[in-house]
Amino acid sequence: MKDTRVILVGGGGFGRELLSWAEHGALEDGAQFTAFLDDSAGALDGFGHALDHLGRIDDFQPRTGDRLVMAIGDPGHKRRIAELLKGRGAQFARLVHPSVVVARSAQLGEGVVLCPQAVVSANARIGDLVAVNAFTGVGHDVVIGAWSTLSAHVDLTGWVTVGEGCFFGSGARVAPKVQVGAGARIGAGSVILRRVADGAVMYAAPARKLL
Repeated sequence: MKDTRVILVGGGGFGRELLSWAEHGALEDGAQFTAFLDDSAGALDGFGHALDHLGRIDDFQPRTGDRLVMAIGDPGHKRRIAELLKGRGAQFARLVHPSVVVARSAQLGEGVVLCPQAVVSANARIGDLVAVNAFTGVGHDVVIGAWSTLSAHVDLTGWVTVGEGCFFGSGARVAPKVQVGAGARIGAGSVILRRVADGAVMYAAPARKLL
């Protein structure tokens, strides 16, 4: 509809990536972003995106027909903002890049973001407002709790269960059937072979010089 606004929530680096993916047809019906929310009115200055700034996120009051797309990576901030805006009646739209492969039996929640070359396999279930970045694989029967963020090149193998509000750094891998507790943070390059407790912070050993 002519009066429908498609609004980016967050004008940082991840937000600019989503603006790029929208140019590839990632939004439903080929829609494009028309406005953004960010505490800084100049967040997109100098990047070539002519969007209306609608003010601070916490001050925003959605109107009927608005479609919001979440561009906040940190799960805690994402959850707080989502609950605030949904309490005011906000509706979140999905963003799915055309190169993404989603199995017919997979389930996607409200406001899910799937970036280029991501794969969501058979019977996987992805909760509301989960972000899956580029080249990340969500294996068969994986369950990902709401508000979680998976960076690029993450590999969740079959039957992995991820609690709500988890963060995975680039290149993290989780072995089959492993459970990752709510609020856990998995560092870049980590390989998870056994259960991760709620709120745990897991990091791989740093690289060292061999020669």
